[in-house]
Amino acid sequence: MSFTCCGSGCVRQFKDIRSFNAHCKIAHQSLSKFTCQFKNCGNKYDVYNAFRRHLIIGHHIPIFSTEEVPRHVSTNLQDNFISDHFEPALNDLSQCKDLSSDIPSTTRTFKSLLEVQENNLVAKLYSNPAYPNLSLHLQREIAGMFNVLRNPFRHLQTEYMRLKHFESCGSYIPPIAYEIDCREERAKSKDGVTLRMKSVTGQFIPSKPNWLTNLTQCDRWKQKVSKFGEQDIVIPLNCYYDEVEPNKALGPHCEPLGCTYSQVASLPPAWSSRLENIFLALLFDAHNRTIYSNQKCFRPLINEFIHLETNGIVVTIPGLGDMKIYFVVAFLLGDNKGLNGVCGFVETFTANHYCRVCTCTREEARTMLVEEVDLLRTPENYQADVQLDNYTETGIKEECIFNQLPSFETPTDISLDEFHDLVEGVAHYTVIPVLRHFHTLNNMFINTLNDRLYCLDLGVDSDNRPPLINLDILLKKEKLKMTGAEMITFIRIFGVLIYDMVPENDSFYELYLLLNDIRSMLQAKGMTRDAAKILALKVKEHNRLYCEITKLHLKPKHHFLLHYARLLTVIGPFCNLSTIRYEAKHRLITMTANACMSRVNLARTVAIKHQLGFCFRVVSNRSIRQDIEYGPIHVVDLSELDTYPSFRLTLPNDILEEPNQSAVSWVKFKGTTYKPKQVVLFDVDEIGLFMFAEIELIIVKSDKPIFICSYLDTVGYFTEVRGYEVKRMTDKINWFAIDQENLFDPSPLCMYNMSSGESVVVLKYAV
Repeated sequence: MSFTCCGSGCVRQFKDIRSFNAHCKIAHQSLSKFTCQFKNCGNKYDVYNAFRRHLIIGHHIPIFSTEEVPRHVSTNLQDNFISDHFEPALNDLSQCKDLSSDIPSTTRTFKSLLEVQENNLVAKLYSNPAYPNLSLHLQREIAGMFNVLRNPFRHLQTEYMRLKHFESCGSYIPPIAYEIDCREERAKSKDGVTLRMKSVTGQFIPSKPNWLTNLTQCDRWKQKVSKFGEQDIVIPLNCYYDEVEPNKALGPHCEPLGCTYSQVASLPPAWSSRLENIFLALLFDAHNRTIYSNQKCFRPLINEFIHLETNGIVVTIPGLGDMKIYFVVAFLLGDNKGLNGVCGFVETFTANHYCRVCTCTREEARTMLVEEVDLLRTPENYQADVQLDNYTETGIKEECIFNQLPSFETPTDISLDEFHDLVEGVAHYTVIPVLRHFHTLNNMFINTLNDRLYCLDLGVDSDNRPPLINLDILLKKEKLKMTGAEMITFIRIFGVLIYDMVPENDSFYELYLLLNDIRSMLQAKGMTRDAAKILALKVKEHNRLYCEITKLHLKPKHHFLLHYARLLTVIGPFCNLSTIRYEAKHRLITMTANACMSRVNLARTVAIKHQLGFCFRVVSNRSIRQDIEYGPIHVVDLSELDTYPSFRLTLPNDILEEPNQSAVSWVKFKGTTYKPKQVVLFDVDEIGLFMFAEIELIIVKSDKPIFICSYLDTVGYFTEVRGYEVKRMTDKINWFAIDQENLFDPSPLCMYNMSSGESVVVLKYAV
């Protein structure tokens, strides 16, 4: 759609606001009255911005021209045209060190080049005897070529688009601002000139190898794959062992099953968290392991792992033929009892040497605040302790059966588990003294906490809402009645709930903040190598403060935390090695066992049922990836929204052309569920503050979600609750559209309203 200029006597036609704006600035600088030239309209305006808004909303005139290049344009035609005619000129320009010094000459060069090639092209077309009876296909290619020339920099129209384009290509790594210090700076206001503190920042250019997101980036995996050739395909596997009780745990027939699962360790988190991507490898009666030995119970699995590592398997891939793939066990996962039992260590915390990572005694561990390098177990001293055959002095009952694997080393390849050590261990040891302390200061504290916990809108965390605190259990027991997921939520939001009731410089509250910091770092999806030093300091200060204010000694799980910092660079982020999803896999085992009345060879019954489920997956050809899922669909015309002009230019081109789109009430993409009114982290501003937005509308296009969001104003970092204070922008409409894959972090968040009036967003983990 085009429109006519409103200038006196001017009849020029325009297709977008941008070209009309440029024309007015040059040809009609003194124009003060704007009359709409559309038929049956004739609205008059005294202000250009009002006239501009009328054109956009009333007549749907685009700000930028939205003509698309036809999809059937021949790529070869464009490539040949550019290589034959433009590359010589581009090569000449590349020799010039400073294009800005001769802009007029550069412009004339390209203008002349285009004119010459236009003449050559038209002459060449007329030289064809069949012209103008060219095929429709050729005519479309010619039209497409002219469209390419008409607007070749469409995807680079704004600086934001240019930076995002080069960043997506991998050519541009944006600098990250970091705070160096603060300084006083003059600020002029209605009250006069005042001095304000302003952060002094530097710009850090990140190096990708320093960012750890997967175990394949870590030192231990590099040692394992060094034994293979450069052309070999080697895939890491994680092996998990645990015992699950299908009967009543306190009943007369308590007969646990020993479950061993395997999983491809290099899968992205969105896929690895799916239970169907965790594969059952072994299932046996757990008491058989203690009766007949680990060697006999795990023999078939050990032989299978040896075969996969030494011989590999041959896979036929369409288009590539036969390829050999090797599988190597990266790490052994499980809780402390399960891992110690399978790997030949003592299984009780009352033993003199209960730690499988170091050889410190139980008495030393009760006061140890830092990891002692001289006491660490190594493959060499481990073998010496095995030969000694005295578990009271070494903590080792037998050699680990997984040492038979060519690339497996004990204790290097035995993981730690943050879920059992922190969430189900240290978190309870810390939270209970903190709650008791505040109850002592204020006998209404627990009632107030419960009231706020009950009324707080948890949004995306509603499924993991912590139960109300029972005062009798709190005063008598040493563990709260919470699941692991509920405890994680409780730690995150505890500061939001009770900060206004905390005395200044309270040591118990400082202990809680240190716990929250450790949790945030251990559950992070990616960490820098330098973060290990920060983690070590946090753990040291937490354990020191715990001993100081509770007058208690450190427990075994406190001691295990000392080893996490060093192992971060060895085995990677601990969220990838957490057993929380393997624990969820147990539910399938118990459901099958409970549906079967017989207990004769229960392990075989459960294994058959499990493999029948896997058979269905193979027959139905289901991928390891998860298809998009979404709720009820309703069609919405985006152009009719009052906020459409504010987010129009951020929409993809295919949606821009057709405003009628499918909106959904919820969408599940890559294992994460998104709903309107959730908060997302989409970017970082120039001073390093996270930028948040609230989802207003969810559009599904080409099996991908696109979020229409409203900006949230980030006031600053609320240190005392470990969150970011935000405000909704009520004074102006400022919406934008963003693809889910372009979010800075994919986890949806919630905006919590504190009793003191602030609105806070708390991250789920360190970003």
